[in-house]
Amino acid sequence: MDSMLETIAQLGVGFVVALSGALIPGPMLAFVMAKSVSFGDRAGFFAATGHILVEFCILGLIAAGLGFVLASAGFQIFIGVLGGILLVVFGAMAFIKLRAKASKLDSAGLKYHPIVGGVLFSTVLNPSVFVWWATVGFAMLMEAVLVASLAGAALWLAGHFIADIAWFSSVSYLVANGKWSKDSKAQKYLLVTFGCILLIFGFYFLVKYGLRI
Repeated sequence: MDSMLETIAQLGVGFVVALSGALIPGPMLAFVMAKSVSFGDRAGFFAATGHILVEFCILGLIAAGLGFVLASAGFQIFIGVLGGILLVVFGAMAFIKLRAKASKLDSAGLKYHPIVGGVLFSTVLNPSVFVWWATVGFAMLMEAVLVASLAGAALWLAGHFIADIAWFSSVSYLVANGKWSKDSKAQKYLLVTFGCILLIFGFYFLVKYGLRI
């Protein structure tokens, strides 16, 4: 009975761990908020799907014994610097398009389908995803295996993925069904917020990983 409860508990552990990370503002959240204006309330679900596809790939690399590559300093520096540069570029594009009075938010680097955006903002546009899975994520997944074997790991992953979908879908729904979709001033405010967040994280990654070169 205790072992069954420990196994089931991994679902909640995975959910809480993923949600604690998703709640922290970042490039992915900024993308979902901005994309929801033009795409609608399904943007969050599709973006989360793209994010989960990336996580599956990372898990596959770890399972194949390549976890040491993800955790290596060289790989992290490369992805970190590249991601920083691209985030700065995307952030600058948002302000350039805003100044040019662009009529669509998609023209500000948001032209991608939410699934594609979810992949981009979980890879080169957000190097912290690799770092998290190569360190914290892998360690917690192994703990789930030790506590409740493969069933526990499966439930931990299920909880993790459910949290991602639930959070980003909720954000997308609130943005798409609020005043954002009708108020042009609100759209401009959202675009400025999107650009600022990308610039902040872009410079942060450049400093964090660039100093390690």
